[in-house]
Amino acid sequence: MIGRTIRWREVKHHWEIYLFVVPTLLLIGLFIYYPAGSGVFHSFFRWNGADISEFVGVDNYVGLLKSSEFWQSFKIALILGLWNVVKMIPALLVAVCIHRCRSVKMQFLYRTLFVIPMVIPGLVVVLIWRSFFFEANSGFLNRFLNSTGLMGLLTWLDGFFHWGGVFVQGQAPAWLGDPRLILTACVVWGFPWVGSFAVLTHLAKLQGISKDVYEAAEIDGVNWWTKFTKVELPLIMGSIYLLLVFVIIDTLKDAGMVLALAGIYGGPGGKLTVPALFMIRKAFVEQEMGYACAVGIILTIMVITLQKLLTWLMNPERRLRRGGARRVPELDAAALAAAAAAGVAVEARVRSEAARWAQPAYRRWSTLKSGLLRTAKHGAIWGVLAFAFLPLYLMLVVSFKTNTQFYAAPAAITAPLHPENWIEAWRLVTPTVANSVFVSTAATFLILSFALCAAYFFARLRMPLSGFFWNAILVLMMMPMIANLVPLFRLLKDLNLLNTLAALVLVGAASGQVFAIFVLRNFVADIPGDLYEAAEIDGASHFQQLRNVVLPLSGPILGTVGVMQFLTAWNEFVLPLIVMRDHSRLPVMVQLLRMAGEYLKFWGPLMAGYAMASIPIIILFVFSMKLFVRGLTEGAVKG
Repeated sequence: MIGRTIRWREVKHHWEIYLFVVPTLLLIGLFIYYPAGSGVFHSFFRWNGADISEFVGVDNYVGLLKSSEFWQSFKIALILGLWNVVKMIPALLVAVCIHRCRSVKMQFLYRTLFVIPMVIPGLVVVLIWRSFFFEANSGFLNRFLNSTGLMGLLTWLDGFFHWGGVFVQGQAPAWLGDPRLILTACVVWGFPWVGSFAVLTHLAKLQGISKDVYEAAEIDGVNWWTKFTKVELPLIMGSIYLLLVFVIIDTLKDAGMVLALAGIYGGPGGKLTVPALFMIRKAFVEQEMGYACAVGIILTIMVITLQKLLTWLMNPERRLRRGGARRVPELDAAALAAAAAAGVAVEARVRSEAARWAQPAYRRWSTLKSGLLRTAKHGAIWGVLAFAFLPLYLMLVVSFKTNTQFYAAPAAITAPLHPENWIEAWRLVTPTVANSVFVSTAATFLILSFALCAAYFFARLRMPLSGFFWNAILVLMMMPMIANLVPLFRLLKDLNLLNTLAALVLVGAASGQVFAIFVLRNFVADIPGDLYEAAEIDGASHFQQLRNVVLPLSGPILGTVGVMQFLTAWNEFVLPLIVMRDHSRLPVMVQLLRMAGEYLKFWGPLMAGYAMASIPIIILFVFSMKLFVRGLTEGAVKG
């Protein structure tokens, strides 16, 4: 519960609590709000980012709204967003299957197995799909279609629906080279689309469902599907809605995966251009910085509008729940009679079920049905795991091959092995891994330190101006950081921070504050007020309360937020790709992108480099998974 309200005349007794929020305000003010304001200002200029600046009024916006390429980019983002919503279904089904495992050890085993492949950096997975699956002549996707006969079916569908010769018998489709197929490739990559964060979030919510609810459902004789639709799905809608908003918003404002899959031009003919990629191309390729700032402003407005629309769509259900909570119906004779009848019906079902179980045939059928359901459940889990581990398997197998071995048998283990590939990859990747470790660790430390202090400020007391500061932070949750990329680049140049690791640390810490404060504030507000009152009676200051009361209780939630922020900083490559020029200071993700873009590829060292970039994250997540799940359960993600 949020603390009591402090009036202006009482501020002198609590003035030091304002110091808790000062570092956060400085970070987000300098690296988020200032670039946003600069972007608004320069969107009215014809500006090349340096010395050429001419006021043009709203011409940039008029030209933007008339640009068919710009609106086409939003159409592509909408299509990808809708498909990403569909891709949420496998993660939900996998979480339900794991939750229904009766053995706690099996649940832990499945959680661990899913975490290992799913925490591989997204860029690495994209590059593996680009190299192995989408290659026209020897790619696994075309091999699979030919071996299963699905290529013939696609050829027939092409002729029947008049797709224009996308699939022709005897010809291998170029998934990334054909403008008619590249959008489909962007949808297909990552199959079976099961992310560890989504699975663990759903699992945390499912584990919070009371056993009494399941026992009541079993007494009512519900089947497995009814249990899912009537019990589990309604009770975890909060986490589903949260992930739904994140998925749609991230699709609209993200350019990283498209950039890695199709390049800065969005593939052949620019068919895979999304709004953020359109903005980057206008700014850093065509040097139209003012025009790009206008794109960022429109993108921000679109994201905020979409977020508000999604919230509004959920409001009717919430209003009904709130309205129903306010009305306490009186129990009349009819209601009491209905309740009594329901009780009698339940007792009758229990007696009927007991009578059926007394029959040997019914017992055999029930046992067989239960065994089939268990087999299907575990089979589905292992099937998804097989697909999930495939990129990791390919990465490790190919890392011990020469190019000759790779082209002869890309997926098979061949002798002799070539461990020298790892030595070569160590030489190429190790300095950049060290850079990523430093940036991710430093940014995560700053995020946790500043965000916990700011969360205490917002949750402990209602200070003057705290509402204004809180609303300013909430706005940032809807503001896409990439929309401020152009003025942020200019700011870093003016501060002499271009081509420095400090720039990545400070910007990462500023952008990570928003989500961290939002999560930690809920946790700090749930700490019993008696603990604060006892500390105040002992004469503890706010610094001492934070250190002795809040910090010891915040281990699980800090672990959850820390792991998430470390992964975010480790996987970031769009900002480093733009602001870093010195190869010795590149983070590992940018180095991998450079290695994958070379015309002449040595597949063994390349895959060994991918593995070296993934291993630290896998180790971190495996050892912190219990802490991560505990933090989710205790309120990291609230429905």
